[in-house]
Amino acid sequence: AHANNPYSAKDDVAILVAIDSDDEVVGYFGILPLLLREGKNFHKVHWFTTWNVSAKVRGRGIGGALMAEALSLKHDFLIVGSVHARRVCQEYGFWERDPLIYYWLDPSGMAQLNPIIWMRRGFRKLLRLFRIKKNIEISSPSAKTLAKATAPITRNIFSPRLARIEADLSTGFRFQEVNTIHADPKIPPHRPDVELHRNVDAVNWMLTYPWVVETGLSVTESMDYYFSDTRGMYQQIAVEVYDMSDHYLGFAVFSASQQGEKTVLKTRDFRFEQPSYERAVLALALRYGRENNAETIELPAEAVRFIPGKLHKVLLQPKERIYQCMPKSDDSPLALLWQEINFHLWDGDMAFS
Repeated sequence: AHANNPYSAKDDVAILVAIDSDDEVVGYFGILPLLLREGKNFHKVHWFTTWNVSAKVRGRGIGGALMAEALSLKHDFLIVGSVHARRVCQEYGFWERDPLIYYWLDPSGMAQLNPIIWMRRGFRKLLRLFRIKKNIEISSPSAKTLAKATAPITRNIFSPRLARIEADLSTGFRFQEVNTIHADPKIPPHRPDVELHRNVDAVNWMLTYPWVVETGLSVTESMDYYFSDTRGMYQQIAVEVYDMSDHYLGFAVFSASQQGEKTVLKTRDFRFEQPSYERAVLALALRYGRENNAETIELPAEAVRFIPGKLHKVLLQPKERIYQCMPKSDDSPLALLWQEINFHLWDGDMAFS
């Protein structure tokens, strides 16, 4: 996947590895080139990605050594990742900015309607009121048990309403599932001046070289750490969108995966020539969420604006994604443009992350 990235060059470092005295690879650190667009100008920057250390040598500073080696390359670097990765990057002085807000849609509404969660939230507020420092987890085994028992009932209540929204938003569109997207749509008038560039070549690269595969399809899966993430079920869904006159309007990409006992439908990418056409993202997400019986549907802010206000409070949970960067210098393109970058849900340190 790294080697076929359309934004990479032959002399790019794709991956750093840590090798022990027995010549065994015991850690790796991926570096993924991409482009930062400023108007009509493009600047090369790099994501940090696929960072892992073998369990047999964890705690010996191997991860930090890989980070230090990467920073010695003097590139403009970006990362978005786990809580642990964020903490390590803060120690190295990475810059942060306001998080990207996106949403999880729960078709059952139990994430908001669960009375046990209400009580635990109320108890947490009381503790704060009396300045008692005690961490109370919102979720609990009892809350999960109640949600699992009640979700089929509440889901049946909300399903007809979501089906009507899906039908209304689909009006005037023709959808076609494809293996690869044939073209970028026309440049939209609302395109930001500064953003991370990702054209149809990159989208098709990610469709061709998925970084998540179904269990049994990763050649390194039996190792104590491995490159490809695995799921019991995983599929990518690419859809081209047309109007009823067969005019190409844009595309959307989704993934459906099994994560533990849950099925999750995620919006991976989309591009349309007009903002109003972004309602197709919600229509398609609701359709594939229903077809896959997804417990969670991940949505961008651009799509949730088409959900009626009352359902917002019941079905949607806002989430945050933290972006960090380490510019190669104070006057590098990334440093100068950091606060101006318009991040999107499809921006991430892994393909379709």
